[in-house]
Amino acid sequence: METVMEIATFLALVLLFECAERLVPARSVNRLAEIRTDVLSFLAALLLNRLAVTAIDGWLLPSDLAALPGWMTFLHSLHSVPKILLGMVLVDLAIYWLHRAQHARPALWRTHVWHHSIRELYWFSGFRTSLLHSFLNNIPQVAIPAILLGATPIETGIGYAIGLFIQFWEHSNVRVEIGPLRYVFVTPDLHRVHHAAAPDQTRNFGNIFTIWDQMFGTYLDPKHAPKSFALGLGRLVKARELPRLLIGI
Repeated sequence: METVMEIATFLALVLLFECAERLVPARSVNRLAEIRTDVLSFLAALLLNRLAVTAIDGWLLPSDLAALPGWMTFLHSLHSVPKILLGMVLVDLAIYWLHRAQHARPALWRTHVWHHSIRELYWFSGFRTSLLHSFLNNIPQVAIPAILLGATPIETGIGYAIGLFIQFWEHSNVRVEIGPLRYVFVTPDLHRVHHAAAPDQTRNFGNIFTIWDQMFGTYLDPKHAPKSFALGLGRLVKARELPRLLIGI
């Protein structure tokens, strides 16, 4: 049943963002230019993400949660709404710092560089990820809800749906204006700046909230970015690099 709901959520988001990108595109995107790479990346991402989550479940999740410290017992007892909201904030903060480290440390950059090889950014190409990238990013996404907050299966399912929406949303090629909320939430145009060819890849690391970028000096308002800019690494990825990039080494 859980798998059925995951598939249904995914297909609903495909329909939503495919329609949105066709109705209000932000920029011209040549999907066919990298379609074979995008399909390969998506299929690999399905497998790699599953492997990563399975490994993390076995590695991180304790078998006995009976002897919890008092403060964790309190967090586990929270109502679903504050628990989910707190989980979103904590996970996003953790991934913000992980994301910054991936751009600052060569060994971690190798786990992330495949994602930044995207030259035509839209909802489907955003799934380009490596095995080690999936593993690292899933650690806070699994550990914080399951261990720290004691999320129930329903709360976990809601968190999955929110996380999947964010994945589609921030990588989508949609022209959208959310007014003052853009100073709180990441928008597609803000994340697109992060995918620009260097040097702007050192900006806008947040996934859900822009507050971390604003607090820690990495925020760049899309209105202050060039109107037209290239995406990607500034070079083409060679075929012989693919195995290494897919693993993240």
